[in-house]
Amino acid sequence: MKDDLIESILRTTRNYSMLRSGDVVLAAVSGGSDSVYMLNALLKLKNKFKIKEVIVCNMDHGLRGKESKEDSLFVKKLAGQLGLKFIHKKLALKGKRHKELSPEEMAREKRYDFFKKAARAAGANVVATGHTLDDQAETVLMRLIKGSSLKGIVGISPVREESGIRFIRPLIELEKAQIMRCLEISGAKHRVDKTNFEDIYFRNIVRDKIIPFLEKYNPRLKRVLSNLAEHLREDFEFITDAKDEAARRTIKSDGKSVKIDLRDIIVQPRAIQKEILRDMLDKSGGLVKKLSFRHWKEMEALIRNKEKGKSVDLPGGIRITKTDRSLIFAGTRA
Repeated sequence: MKDDLIESILRTTRNYSMLRSGDVVLAAVSGGSDSVYMLNALLKLKNKFKIKEVIVCNMDHGLRGKESKEDSLFVKKLAGQLGLKFIHKKLALKGKRHKELSPEEMAREKRYDFFKKAARAAGANVVATGHTLDDQAETVLMRLIKGSSLKGIVGISPVREESGIRFIRPLIELEKAQIMRCLEISGAKHRVDKTNFEDIYFRNIVRDKIIPFLEKYNPRLKRVLSNLAEHLREDFEFITDAKDEAARRTIKSDGKSVKIDLRDIIVQPRAIQKEILRDMLDKSGGLVKKLSFRHWKEMEALIRNKEKGKSVDLPGGIRITKTDRSLIFAGTRA
């Protein structure tokens, strides 16, 4: 298809070192405009980056009945037309509830679990998703509204490594309107998810109401939010590297509890202290996503002011206790 954006995608992939010679790429294709466009872009870049193979994967969450089944059939047909391998999985998430996760969070967790398993089964070392600059801006604004930490405000990472697999977002610097214009010009078909227009979902409200309202005051709002995430990500990566170095030397675990010497955490800057505490909560089985500003202030006060024997309860049934020399994270039922 005719494509005026390929040079922009080429710059993005090079700037973030997304693709390398010999990569086997699993393209996550829902059938929507962004993922269909991404698949075609990857095929255009295949020779440029000496990609060994592109494989298509698709997941039907079972949330939209007949429509989501038709989306999957569309993707299967598209993969066949392009001569690409197709990996598919269907779940039945409709009506299911998770006590700690929203339906959207549960669907995302299942989706990425599928991507990792499908990549390993196919011998792929890269998973490509169709996130755009719009997705980045929406994510940053949603997290700001809900009150996120620095880790949340950095938004969607263009590249990240997880379980030996490189997750890439080649479209992360493109606006959805640019992609739609390209698809219209080329006549490339794609599916439309009607739930994207329902105002029962927070992301849809942000996309369709809040961002358009704010764009009256700054027409470049989406790019500004994306740039903010990029700048903050650089700071967060610096903090994370420093935290990892400190954590390797100071955090101790015996399988039942996670411990750190008070003197080792007190000497750290507060930004690094937070990331160490976040790691300790995660290692002890707590729910990091449920940490609130109040929890952070209580932990800070525990470290600096409270006498030994005091404790703070954290999400996921974890209690942090202060002894005369240490902070100990352990389950309340341990």
